[in-house]
Amino acid sequence: MLAKGEIDQIKTACDELGSKRVIALSVAAGSRVLPAYQAYSEARRQVRGHGLVHDGMVGIWRVLRARPRASAAEIAPLIVEAIRRAEADFKLINETEEQTLPEELAAQSITAATHALRAYLEEPRMNAFHTLAVALEIDVVWAESEADGPNLEGVVSRSHLLAHYGQQMRDAAALAAVEEAEEKRLFRDIAMRAEREGLPYLLRMRDLVPPAAG
Repeated sequence: MLAKGEIDQIKTACDELGSKRVIALSVAAGSRVLPAYQAYSEARRQVRGHGLVHDGMVGIWRVLRARPRASAAEIAPLIVEAIRRAEADFKLINETEEQTLPEELAAQSITAATHALRAYLEEPRMNAFHTLAVALEIDVVWAESEADGPNLEGVVSRSHLLAHYGQQMRDAAALAAVEEAEEKRLFRDIAMRAEREGLPYLLRMRDLVPPAAG
């Protein structure tokens, strides 16, 4: 549902940012929609990889910010295991007999997260582009599911999608403009902001799949 020019802007941002900065853009995008995976795992206890994925993203932020005792060598095996567990959850969700909206949203959240983690381990630009695109697809899926509601009458709203796209482009612009001396501070700010901006995904997903009791 994005226009070609908007997609091109995402690709340009991923192509033009320096390696550390494009990883930061990717992890922020994956973090923002990660709560959909969290909420699904709260309701479906057999889905268990969210915690490792979250820890992997936190570890990446710590390495990017050169925090004390943050080691690139030590974080790599954790990220590999987080990807493995997330992919196992993705397979489990896809094998669920009843494929409903929560399954589709959780699968998209996991896909965005694994691309974000791979942006750190592997080719950052391609994986960053996929992270941002898949993260936005969550808003498309949600909007399409709501289009048959009494107030929309089949019209697919772009409001959440465009707001989310604006958040991504805001991060990209900030990362492109920041001076090297201020880079680590910006990484901190973007990480904290992405966490706050992920709260609506958590709350909306919990409305779809309330946490399991006990």
